[in-house]
Amino acid sequence: MSSIRNFFQSIEKFLPTVAPPKKKLSLTERLIWTLLALVIYMLMSEIFLYGLPIKPQPGTTSPIILNIIFASRIGTLMTLGIGPIVTAGIIVQLLAGAELIKLDLSKPEDRSLFTSLSKLLAILITIFQSAAYVLTGYFGSISPQASLLIFIQLFLATMLVMLLDEMVQKGWGLGSGISLFIAAGVAQTIFWDLLSPMQISNETPKFFGVILALFETISSRASINKILYRGNFPDLIGLISTIFLILLLIYLESVRIEIPISYAKYGSYRAKYPVKLLYVSNIPVIFASTIFANVYYLTSIIWSKFNPNNNNILLNILGKYTQTERGQPNPIGGLAYYMTSPRNLTSVMEDPLRAIIYLLLMISFSVVFAIFWVEVGGLSAPKVAEQLIDAGMQVPGFRRNPIVISKIIEKHIYIVTILGGLIIGIIAGVADLINVFGSGVGILLMIGILFQYYELLTKEQLLEMYPSLGKLLE
Repeated sequence: MSSIRNFFQSIEKFLPTVAPPKKKLSLTERLIWTLLALVIYMLMSEIFLYGLPIKPQPGTTSPIILNIIFASRIGTLMTLGIGPIVTAGIIVQLLAGAELIKLDLSKPEDRSLFTSLSKLLAILITIFQSAAYVLTGYFGSISPQASLLIFIQLFLATMLVMLLDEMVQKGWGLGSGISLFIAAGVAQTIFWDLLSPMQISNETPKFFGVILALFETISSRASINKILYRGNFPDLIGLISTIFLILLLIYLESVRIEIPISYAKYGSYRAKYPVKLLYVSNIPVIFASTIFANVYYLTSIIWSKFNPNNNNILLNILGKYTQTERGQPNPIGGLAYYMTSPRNLTSVMEDPLRAIIYLLLMISFSVVFAIFWVEVGGLSAPKVAEQLIDAGMQVPGFRRNPIVISKIIEKHIYIVTILGGLIIGIIAGVADLINVFGSGVGILLMIGILFQYYELLTKEQLLEMYPSLGKLLE
């Protein structure tokens, strides 16, 4: 194990990195750098790859699950998005949490090694995925020179995104660049669904954006049924469902179970340890959606290269596809078909079995990953008990012992883990079936990320006004 550690430490200095700022930046300066990273990402998601034989049509994006989880857009510099970075981070985190690789993240050298492992794996995944796109003919028939050029563009763009994320996290910006890009992608999708002026037909309503379509319907005195439900296009059902889902998630984020605690040295000073209903937050649905997205990604590439006519029975088990007018692979059978959301009520009615299987898979994966993440992510009852003991806390009326405290809070954590995984799995799955803007997974991620940024901004503003609170809040 030591030889492996020494090997990775030796190549650490060759990996691209961003130096932290030499002095602590003000909140305004960090906001500016964060905005700059976001602008660069948004620009890259609009710049088409040079050398593609056919450019995607305006408004064309990658399938919604890839858009949200990987912040990607097929055919642009963001074709891979943050996919390699997210996938690498999850793999290394799971390996470390399961103690397959021995890392103590409380030590600076182990945290540095963890970052280097994630970065190296992300680079390898980027090389593999970039090569897969150009070598399997996913972009159509292109010359070897164009293939090499596209490979270089995909690789360099993903490396730039990785450095932007590192820049934001190392003190130049606020929060996480990955979270920022995901939230921006979801917000962009919602904005497009609401206000897009793109015309989809010659009949009323002809606008893609539901707000413009609604005004057009009212002004022309057309039947409200035409805007109530529009299949694959944004409609009133989707708008109402989106508003309801956002309000529901805001409420659920505030629901907590409070466990009474007190300071061991000052028994009269009482407090409460809050355990959120969504204890594991969005982690389980991120894991589940990442698996679903990678299944779509890998099977669509295999199909485009080895089974374009759906003649191979074995490969059909993985995924059968047709190609849409926009040139995107559309699953019509196999594993990929049942792990991809139907996305609207029409598709649900056409194949209710697919909707049921997708919903059950999403819920099952979310619950399993919720339980798994509590164990490997340092959120289990024994870990929390140790943290409370180390902080000088105890549960009133009980001995100040990790085993005793662990048993007291274990039942609460077990309940919220299962219930939280079940709730976010149901929300993510059902929301996708009723055409919620930005997808159910996207709304879940966006609300969670915005809550994190709200708490972070509140803390930063407090520290700027009262610097002496820094040690207390660490």
